[in-house]
Amino acid sequence: MANIIEGRPTKKFFIDMITRDISIEDAIIDLIDNSIDGANRLRPEKDSSYEGLYVKLILNRNEFIIKDNCGGFSLETAKKYAFRFGRPEEAEVELNNSIGRFGIGMKRSLFKMGRQFTVESKHKEDHFKVEVDVDKWSKQTIVDNNGQQIDDWNFSYIDVPDEEELNEEGTLIKVGQLNAEFKKLFDDEHFLTDLSTDIQRILNFSLARKIKINLNGKDLIGTKVELLMSANDNIMPYYRDGDIDGVSYKIIAGIGVTGRPKESGWYIYCNNRLVVEADQTTITGWHMNGLPQWAVKHAMFRGLLFLDSSETIKLPLTTTKKGIDVTSGTYQAILPLMQDAMRKINLFLNDIDKLGANANDYRMQLGESLHTCSAVQLKMYDFSKQQKGRFFAPTIDKDNPVLKDDTQRISYVVSKKMAESALQHSGAKSYKELGEKTFDYYTKLEGIDDEEY
Repeated sequence: MANIIEGRPTKKFFIDMITRDISIEDAIIDLIDNSIDGANRLRPEKDSSYEGLYVKLILNRNEFIIKDNCGGFSLETAKKYAFRFGRPEEAEVELNNSIGRFGIGMKRSLFKMGRQFTVESKHKEDHFKVEVDVDKWSKQTIVDNNGQQIDDWNFSYIDVPDEEELNEEGTLIKVGQLNAEFKKLFDDEHFLTDLSTDIQRILNFSLARKIKINLNGKDLIGTKVELLMSANDNIMPYYRDGDIDGVSYKIIAGIGVTGRPKESGWYIYCNNRLVVEADQTTITGWHMNGLPQWAVKHAMFRGLLFLDSSETIKLPLTTTKKGIDVTSGTYQAILPLMQDAMRKINLFLNDIDKLGANANDYRMQLGESLHTCSAVQLKMYDFSKQQKGRFFAPTIDKDNPVLKDDTQRISYVVSKKMAESALQHSGAKSYKELGEKTFDYYTKLEGIDDEEY
């Protein structure tokens, strides 16, 4: 022992470090990620729907609760992985495309929130509970083989009978004695609104697969990410797929509805979690290698990059799961393909811009005449018959009425409910046709003669 210099971290230092660089919102979303990982184990992507599965959250100044029916985790998983600080080398590689990477997510979130927490899991025959008083645990020690008293990092569990509160396979987590900042924020309506928005954005893919996420009694609805396509497959997005070092990728890029420039750009999903949203920067290849800087004329551009791997550590993902590691070899190999998609789609967007005063009417017509396809639908779509690396753009027909100088586009906004009723009543096949019918109805009713004007 004379030549040994101790290098063990103290519990306080370690906990302070792992909780410092994560926001309160991210800590909560990390816990929801764990529930979604459970849902994915129950319903692999080929099943497409999480319908019937839920994640319920309760936040107030006294406690934080998250409960799900997403299968829970086994006692063996708890012993070998879930409560370890970091992923052990012997941990199973196949984790059904989970989003957890380093084995610290749940612990980091719980230690950040409060001084007391309980984790209960019901999984098949296992039903157990881990109760932690953080202050007592931080002082917990054991004697090592050399007779030295050292920090004891272990947790204890108890077997519990089936309880009313967790009577189906899932997980129940409660955090009490909340830290001061959490007490204040969990009582703040503005924070709860911002948290709802973040969950609906970041977890939009899982929400689209119909998992129910409920925050303080309110069901959340995912933010939609959509591309335009034609029903007959004549107008189709750019598509490429492949595999690089254990990471499978799908690039699906095309156009979206006009009038939403903030939604334009690249969306990157890692194991179905949104990590880059509507990016218009050099991170996704804009303003590089001859590509232009994003401009308003590119507002219809939408690009989706799906990255999936059972070995989550291989994903080019930052530790906070809020960005892409642009230095990753995998991402560097995919980026030129994303730029290829942009070049081909931008050619079409440039042609629309050349229409001048008629350009916006044409953009709006595209949104009305084509149908939208969601991120989930696009990921599941069978592109096998489509030529890879090609964007099947709409044809700009000079005989199109909206491109003629002697025509005028008329548009108006009404309630969705009334529009649907009118569409059904009129027999029109689209809102565009309904608009034409209502205009004809008005001119005939008022006796307006076209030749007269």
